[in-house]
Amino acid sequence: MASVYVTVEGRRGTMSGSGKDLNVTSGEITGLSKQIDKFQSELSSRITSLNSVVDQIQAGWKGAASQEYDRVQKDLNLRLRNVQRDLENLQNLVKMSADGFDAQETERIQTFRKAEASQGSSAILSI
Repeated sequence: MASVYVTVEGRRGTMSGSGKDLNVTSGEITGLSKQIDKFQSELSSRITSLNSVVDQIQAGWKGAASQEYDRVQKDLNLRLRNVQRDLENLQNLVKMSADGFDAQETERIQTFRKAEASQGSSAILSI
């Protein structure tokens, strides 16, 4: 199993993963989250524009053609909503990975500081 290396505030940490080693900073993870958010906004804007154009085109159609076009557009909108939901889930996972790693690092630092503060009070160290 390969490792994923994440640097937080200049410290390097290791997270287990599969595949090749990967070096990532928390800033890069945050940047990825922002890029996903930007893409979601752009996608939403384009969906709104597309629906507006489709509504204008469909207004001139009658009968079976109009109904079929409406069916296809509803199916497309459903698929696009699923893509948006999946992007939102991905963004949440990316945020959680950055937040989770920061929390793990903070916990480790506190553990080291406690050990450092208690140095000399241990029977083993006072030999």
